[in-house]
Amino acid sequence: MRYSVNARCMFPGVPFAEALALLRAKGYDTVEDWTIDRAEVAERARLLADAGMRLSAFCPAYFVLNDTACHGQYETNLRDALEDAAILRCAALITQVGYDTGATRAVQHAAIVQGLKRVAPLLEAAGITLLVEPLNNVKDHLGYYLTDSQEGFDIVDEVGSPRVRLLYDVYHMVHMGEDVLSRIRDNLGLIGHFHIAGHPNRDEKLFEGFDYGPVLALIQDSGTQAPVGLELFPTSRDEADALLGALLKNV
Repeated sequence: MRYSVNARCMFPGVPFAEALALLRAKGYDTVEDWTIDRAEVAERARLLADAGMRLSAFCPAYFVLNDTACHGQYETNLRDALEDAAILRCAALITQVGYDTGATRAVQHAAIVQGLKRVAPLLEAAGITLLVEPLNNVKDHLGYYLTDSQEGFDIVDEVGSPRVRLLYDVYHMVHMGEDVLSRIRDNLGLIGHFHIAGHPNRDEKLFEGFDYGPVLALIQDSGTQAPVGLELFPTSRDEADALLGALLKNV
């Protein structure tokens, strides 16, 4: 099992090079990010190489798939992200799908599938995987369209490309009341990445409000190569250090 740390939220305010050094010293070799300023891509690539670290995933700059009128802009931004991913030696991109437009769910669902089919050949040519992320709309992303991982898996299945997979964010799906163990177990082949964070506050408390022990054991035992992203906001630097130390002891 490979952990992928979002250094931006794990070490808020810490320069990227320093965050990489901190993680490397603790035994981590993989990070992920949100959207990266294109002007910073070359320097980020250099810092990653110097630190002996890899970037597992980052986000394009535009996320709307559930409205066909936005697909042109989505493709343009995805092309930019694919160019940056090549420089960064990054194998995956994370996408959301957009906030509910008010159209019927059938129309929005179809638009997402259509948009993903449109860019699938670009992904396949580049050898980059696009990770579609359901989110919760009860706490963090009010009004977001895709909140049920089963619909997400259906979308991935309908697109039919090996370069389109689901990002299963356990934190979000626990908020949505899913049986996360069953969803993961039943759909492992469609999951390209995981996210975890303490419930209910997206902090370092992975074994309190919701016990991640069985989830991590399932992922470990499954043999999946999907990274487990630590996308959480620790309550303190000491708590972040303690969590990072504890997790690697169990890998």
